[in-house]
Parts: sequence; structure tokens; C-alpha cells
Amino acid sequence: MTEKKGLIAYETQYGSVADVAYWLKALIGIENHVDVKKYNQIIAVEPYDYVIIGGYTRWEKPHKTTYDFIERFHDELAKKELAYFLTCGEIDETLVMYMPGRPVHQTGGRSYFMDVLKKFPKLKPVTIRAFGGRQVNRFLNRWDSVTIRLLQKTAPPYKIGWTGLDMWESLVPERVEAFANDIRTKILSLPPQKDVANYRGFWKSLQPGNLTDKSKDKLSTRPWTATRSEKRGYSTRLRIKATIDTTASLLEDWAKQNGMELKEENKTFYNKYFIATKKYNGGKALSVHIVIAEVIEDPGNTHIALNCYAKPAIREGAEEDIKKAGTLLQDEGRKID
Repeated sequence: MTEKKGLIAYETQYGSVADVAYWLKALIGIENHVDVKKYNQIIAVEPYDYVIIGGYTRWEKPHKTTYDFIERFHDELAKKELAYFLTCGEIDETLVMYMPGRPVHQTGGRSYFMDVLKKFPKLKPVTIRAFGGRQVNRFLNRWDSVTIRLLQKTAPPYKIGWTGLDMWESLVPERVEAFANDIRTKILSLPPQKDVANYRGFWKSLQPGNLTDKSKDKLSTRPWTATRSEKRGYSTRLRIKATIDTTASLLEDWAKQNGMELKEENKTFYNKYFIATKKYNGGKALSVHIVIAEVIEDPGNTHIALNCYAKPAIREGAEEDIKKAGTLLQDEGRKID
């Protein structure tokens, strides 16, 4: 038990954030004082030693309600120990987003926090996590229904996990549990909760993924290792037995061996984003976007994604270099899949 008093402040659209908020309260420990309140139930944060801010995503960042809450209590929050969490659809933290007319940028998981971290630099969260979430398709509001139908028409099929489901989930319990133990160890100076799996009933239920076909699983997962060649681009995703720093060093070796210029675009405590560029056959320089990341549910390994968003007719050389990267990264016993 600790004397520190905490607040979990949250907003939810369809209920997932509320489920997670009370799950976190239980994992932190009911013997510890933790209030759980929606943003519009909070008139002061001064009484608390630490504040956990939770919300959901819209358009690759937290919903406006989270920004409004932070702005309302900004000066007081700057004096507190803080933690942020999100529920979201996309959990892969090796992703970059390519859309014609827009710069390629990181997305998915904790990358959704980038705008908040830049906009409120005086706030220093002790830990941040993005868990995944739940989508009950028949009860979405009109705008969200239109959005997912648009995504079904424009996004690659492997990224659309909810097709054919009445209820779709992407939440990873290990991420919730790791976040709660970050609170216990880093803020409360308590030992980590050991029997974390006993609390998963706050999320798990007997609700089916599909009302007419009970065999369909509502939890959709993608393979950790995959190579895809499409009109919009070429991509390889893999994981290896190595640290992020070792992986970054291997990528530097790969770039030198293949005459590529490798530049680190962004670095966080959980991933790194690089762009490798090279001219092929005397033509225009092509870019390979690379993200390497730690994944809490796959400890001890590093996940890597390499993407080239050029048309098939001109990217053959880049494809070969990406294949060479895969070979080098998985050499010397580092290969897993």
C-alpha cells in the first residue's frame, strides 16, 4: 500500500476506455487510492499525486476531448507525475503511413501520442501505452460507420481486421498489464503485480465476433513476419533476436554495403525510424522507410518493417536491397520465423 493518491481521468466513445480504466485500477491495487473519473466529472486535479490520462483515437491522434482536458488543467498537471494511455484500432508500432500528397509518417500504437507530446512539452509522462481496443460495428455512429466503409475500400485488406465481424477486437492484454506495472514500480515504488492474468475478466467476455457464425474470432492478429508486393508499395516485416541498438547497427552495415544513405528520422524509447535513399540505374532516388521497435508481448526481440512506396516498374532495385536487409538481419542465429 502507498500513501500516494491517483486519478485515472478518461473519456470513452463506445465503452472500451472505461473497461480499461477500471481494469487498471484493479491492477494498480484496490488497496491504493485511485479515483476513476470521466473528464466531465473532474473539477480539480490538485488533490492527486499522479494522474493517468486515458482516451481514444481519431485521425491518428487522441480525440479532441483529451486535448481539452490537458489544456484545462495544464499548469497543475505539469506539477504531477503523469501517464498516458489510449485505446485504438492499430497497434503495430513499426508502421508508417503513405498517402498521396502527404509526407510518409509514423503511425499506430504509441505513435498516436506524438502530436500530444509535441504540443505539451512541459508535461513529462512517466509511461505511455496504446493497447488496441474494441469495435462493435452495428452500434457505431454514422460518421464512424462511413469511415470504416471508406477504409474497407481504400486500405489493403490485411489491415482491415473487422471484415465479416459484428464485434472486432485488437487489444493486447500484456500492454495493459505492463502499463499498470509501470505505474506500480515507477510512480508508487511498489513491486509489479504478479498475477496479472487473473484480472483479464475486466476485458474478456463471452460476446461473439459474429452473431451467425460463432467460429469467427473477434480478436484479429497479423503475422509478425510477412512480405507484400502491391501496386502501392513493397514491404517486409520481420522480427529478430536482438536489441534495438544492435538492429540499428546492422542496418547501418546494410546501408554501407549497398551504397545507401541512411538517416535517422525519429527516435523514441521504444522505436526508431530511418529513411534509406539510393539512386537506381541513374534514375530518381528512391526511399526505403524503416521502423524498428520493441514489442512488450514479444520480449527480447526487435520487430522491423521496411517499406518502399514506389511503383513496381521502378522499384526492383529497392526490393532487392530490402531482401538483402532481411538476410543480414536474420543471419547468425537471429532469425525467429
